[in-house]
Amino acid sequence: MGRGRWVAVLFAAHLTFAQNPVPPTTEIRTTSTLVLVPALVHSAAGELLLGLNANDFIVTDNGVEQKVALEEVERQPVSILVVMQTGGAGQRQFEYYRNVPTLLDAMGGSAKHETAVMTFDSAPEDLFPFVSNPARLKQAFTHPHAGDHGAAVLDAVNYAIDLFKGKPAGTRRIILLLSQPQDHGSKVHAEEVVRRLGENNITIFSVSFSPEKTWLKDQFTRERQGNPPYKMTGRPDIIGTFSLSTPLGVALKAMREDAAAEIASLSGGEHARFDDTRSLEEQLALIANQIPNRYLLSFSPSSNAPGFHALKVQVKGQADPVSVSARTGYWSSADTASAAIKQRPMLSPNHFVFP
Repeated sequence: MGRGRWVAVLFAAHLTFAQNPVPPTTEIRTTSTLVLVPALVHSAAGELLLGLNANDFIVTDNGVEQKVALEEVERQPVSILVVMQTGGAGQRQFEYYRNVPTLLDAMGGSAKHETAVMTFDSAPEDLFPFVSNPARLKQAFTHPHAGDHGAAVLDAVNYAIDLFKGKPAGTRRIILLLSQPQDHGSKVHAEEVVRRLGENNITIFSVSFSPEKTWLKDQFTRERQGNPPYKMTGRPDIIGTFSLSTPLGVALKAMREDAAAEIASLSGGEHARFDDTRSLEEQLALIANQIPNRYLLSFSPSSNAPGFHALKVQVKGQADPVSVSARTGYWSSADTASAAIKQRPMLSPNHFVFP
């Protein structure tokens, strides 16, 4: 069946899109005077440390301590976008995804929440729009469309950022990335993704599979002549001319080696790996527990110098050592606040999926 096969579910809607093509979206960048920093705190025993207040945190921006406030998140609505690799070794993971909708509902918790799914291979592919009931997305996980040999992780995340446009200002925006660690085939520059992550308050949780382990497993469980070739090379050009001694250079180098983990770290999210159904569901259950228990720190930066800003978050006044997982950087665009406008095409109407 062709890639537009899902649209038959709502033929009338397909005609509407076909007769009225979706126009390109317009991205208008503006300068935000408030930086949000999601943070998760664990005790020395590995338990979540709750009940802290703003005065318990030290946040530095390029080494300069900032005045921090603690945002209220319990009643904020949540939008969760699953970005799922269907190309390359991603095709071998489909059998593990059947129970994901149930876990997505748990991620939203008691807050008002909605969920969507976007698949990708060498480019963004099918889109299952936001719905309030994740069960309506079951088909996306039980019968996903196998993609080509690509795994354009950075292109997919870059495109997914646009899908949150129009969400209310108080909405927590979360991307759940199910992919291999390394990017393969993206056209967007890594520094562009770093910039856009820093300009949008989106937290990324990535749960990755190993293409190498998948390939090795295939040698024992599948006919070798039927296995597509795996291309697991990274993007040698993404660090470009940046000095690896700078915070941005370090981030770009890390993104080359493990794009999925680094973009999660930059956004203040978490990264984990899975090998089968059980390990995937365990990791998603942990994420579901972490989302409502993250602190959301905020500050107005003392410096609006344009470019990449390195963040560091620490907890003070604790008798025992604690570990903090927090956003590691953001991007200030003070120099382009007037009107830097960029055209970005939407997915083809034939790739929209209506549950």
